[in-house]
Amino acid sequence: MVKLIKAEFKRCFSGRVFWLMVLFTFVLAVSCNIIRLIDVRVSKEKEVFNDSMLYIGLLIAGLLVVVFISFYTGPEFDGGTIRNKLIAGNTKAEIYLCNLAVCSAVSVILQYVFFFTVYVFSNMFFGAFHHPFSVMMKLQLIGSLGVVAVTAIIILIMMIVRGAAVTMVVGMIAAILSFAMSVCVINTLEEHSECLFYTEEGYLTDEQYEVLNEHSYIYGVDSEECGGAKLFIYEALYDGLPVSQAYRFSAEKELPYHWQYMIIYDIAIIVIATAAGVLVFRKLNLK
Repeated sequence: MVKLIKAEFKRCFSGRVFWLMVLFTFVLAVSCNIIRLIDVRVSKEKEVFNDSMLYIGLLIAGLLVVVFISFYTGPEFDGGTIRNKLIAGNTKAEIYLCNLAVCSAVSVILQYVFFFTVYVFSNMFFGAFHHPFSVMMKLQLIGSLGVVAVTAIIILIMMIVRGAAVTMVVGMIAAILSFAMSVCVINTLEEHSECLFYTEEGYLTDEQYEVLNEHSYIYGVDSEECGGAKLFIYEALYDGLPVSQAYRFSAEKELPYHWQYMIIYDIAIIVIATAAGVLVFRKLNLK
């Protein structure tokens, strides 16, 4: 497996797909800063904090991952490369895990290319951030787990549909649906939180109200807007969806409320998606 993974990384870093994705990510990050600079000058803003743009890379990670995996892993099915690897003595589990490792590494690299590009150009153009750099790096580390979780899901989709074009379409649809779901969850819980602010006296304990006032949210408390099983599901999605995580990273000056649960959900997604992917791949008939 060590020889296989070395060969896969060499193939990845010597290929055009990886470097084109890096170039695209860099240009996208620079473009976001230039558009923001134009907007600031037009609106004549005096004090600009560009923290939210640092996490756009996490918001679009799903789309970048879909494109890379489709062009990098997809041709292996179409060209019979996987059959050659099996003939060479590699197991299906080894092939799957190597693909996941390479694609995950590339996804994280693209994430950091976007982050550092935005960071450098934002310092040049605006020179101010709410987040200390140490907090930014902690958020990016948590975000990396989310990016790897997305990668594990897209690799699983690839194993099921077995084609670059279909993976591209299905992956894009999944990314868009995830974004729409995150927006719905965030809006619903914001309304739920607002309801809790205006509940009658005594509904919340002093401790609960203090948490609500500090984080603008408190877990596990029903309101007229949302409660019971619906609230439980929405809160799980609020912590578990990578898009929701990225949105929350940009909204606070410190690590977001419940950040530990984000890590747990990301690891759970990675483990479940990887286990399911290996099982599906083992059953594929590649003859």
